[in-house]
Amino acid sequence: MLGTMVLAVRASAAEGLDELRTAWVEEYRGRYGVADRWARGLRRVSHSMETQERVFRMAEQLTRRGVERADVFTALEEADRCAALSPDPGVAADAGQRAISTLAPLVKDSVVICADEEQTSLRALGIDTVSFDGYDPAAYAWVMFELSLRAEADRRARRRRGSREAGSSLATVGLAQL
Repeated sequence: MLGTMVLAVRASAAEGLDELRTAWVEEYRGRYGVADRWARGLRRVSHSMETQERVFRMAEQLTRRGVERADVFTALEEADRCAALSPDPGVAADAGQRAISTLAPLVKDSVVICADEEQTSLRALGIDTVSFDGYDPAAYAWVMFELSLRAEADRRARRRRGSREAGSSLATVGLAQL
């Protein structure tokens, strides 16, 4: 009986979190017309609520770094146009990489993206995975940005600890859901 009650509490907490995220995304789209225009997507490219939330948070981080919000969404719209011509996830990955690389420097040796079936073997090696939509160029742009931020944070932490490790330690991998 107690186990059932715990599961019910967890489910309602998750629903509340989803409602908050959805409300935040809708508010962001209402506040910024360029974000709303991008979020509507194109005929063959759509953006999940999760990708919209991630991209909007990325846009805010980039804005704090001095990148114009309009530039973020213009780059992502161009990526969508490129990816709309092909159902190939490789095209989406290339378009997403081009979009984010025009906006922020990437820690290139930290960005690794694998297909969904790699998840079990990666976790067995102690590598954290971040799943994302493997057909959405904006999701690729976000994951490359996110992995670069994590790699930068890891390098700063190693320097503070006085670690003499060379290169980067691969702690997180992007996992394209195809």
